[in-house]
Amino acid sequence: MAAAQLKLLESLSMKFLALALPLLVSPAFAAQQIITFAPSVETGAQARLIESRGGRIIKEFSFINAVLAELPDALKAADLARSPGVTGAENDEEIYWLGTGKNPLSLQDAQAALPAIAEGEQPMAGPPAVSTPPAPVSPPYINFADADGKFDHLPWSAGRLQVTRVWPRTMGKGARIAVLDTGVDCSHPDLAPNCAPGYNALNPASAPSDDGGHGTHVAGIIAGARNGKGMAGIAPEATILPVKVLNSSGTGKVSNIIDGIGWAMRQNIDIINMSLGAPKYSGAQEKAVEAARKAGILVVCAAGNDKGRVNYPAAYEATVAVTAMDFSNKITSFSSRGPETDFIAPGVRIFSAFPGGSFRLMAGTSQAAPHISGMAALAVGLGIKGAYALKAELTKGAVNVGLSPEEQGAGAPVAAFMAQNILAAQQPAVKKQVYGPGAY
Repeated sequence: MAAAQLKLLESLSMKFLALALPLLVSPAFAAQQIITFAPSVETGAQARLIESRGGRIIKEFSFINAVLAELPDALKAADLARSPGVTGAENDEEIYWLGTGKNPLSLQDAQAALPAIAEGEQPMAGPPAVSTPPAPVSPPYINFADADGKFDHLPWSAGRLQVTRVWPRTMGKGARIAVLDTGVDCSHPDLAPNCAPGYNALNPASAPSDDGGHGTHVAGIIAGARNGKGMAGIAPEATILPVKVLNSSGTGKVSNIIDGIGWAMRQNIDIINMSLGAPKYSGAQEKAVEAARKAGILVVCAAGNDKGRVNYPAAYEATVAVTAMDFSNKITSFSSRGPETDFIAPGVRIFSAFPGGSFRLMAGTSQAAPHISGMAALAVGLGIKGAYALKAELTKGAVNVGLSPEEQGAGAPVAAFMAQNILAAQQPAVKKQVYGPGAY
């Protein structure tokens, strides 16, 4: 073969190798996977195992001894799960917020929609009455005046659950609640006084601002400030730590949830609220909520809005699952339900904050769950600490609203009953009529 021909072949061969080499050393990465390891497997060994399979670690979740990793197309989760020291491998599935709603409305529009009895529903003298037919539709909100005559607007549920009766004793001061959601608009006048620095699991370099609205609404239900500027939440002196785990469309990954839980655990949190979920089980996510409960954090979750079984994370044993009831104390048509249900709370036409200083009426188990988080914050304000103790007080203060256990769990916690139980245990001499005649 002539020298010129050999030189041409060598040149073509080198060009071919240059094109082919990236395919050999940079495999196409497929779906990301969450891999959990036995406690004995240290970080270095985890990295070596992932790299030996052609993958790379994206994020570590040391509190559950797990990682988020990218792996080649050819590698299946089941193959990796059989490796020594690996206790689980799963695709990083999508999760989403749970709720339905209407367009945002201004405070003026909500005011105009009020019926003649603008004060709305008065606090009940007893448990929610199953036998007494209530008004078919709740008011947009109820009014509550402070000692100076300034009004705050509360969701109708605040009256139903007798929240204002306990405010002379507790408004949740000292309670710290992480809201894992679309973020929170901490510039809202009703949230700014109670917002603390948070975390953005989607982009840690950015603030956990709310580009979807859902998280702001949830945060307002829990701890909208009592400042006469719009609305107030169940525990108006509790602290909200926004944790953005969902994007503007209301979707995120299981890894985002795990990351958010891990961050919250490092912040001296009392309660985590997750008004989000999906039908598919995740072993790594369950480990995360178990770790949170072990750390003393009450994890409150929306049951779901698909009319079927309780979604995850609400279905895990370590969480508190909340279904939604309407103005008639009936479970809503959309609410998921099942044996995992712990409590029921109002979840229809709930008035709360929305980004940009506005307000919105929204419905869903997403709105029911923060009622329970707010009630737990009131208990923290009375000195109750720890996941088990908080759930026990919520259970003792719950009222049977006449539904099945799969629909209501222990029932609907009533703030006045819960607070009376706590105070009576702390001060046995306290009289039963702490909140005035007819309260019990």
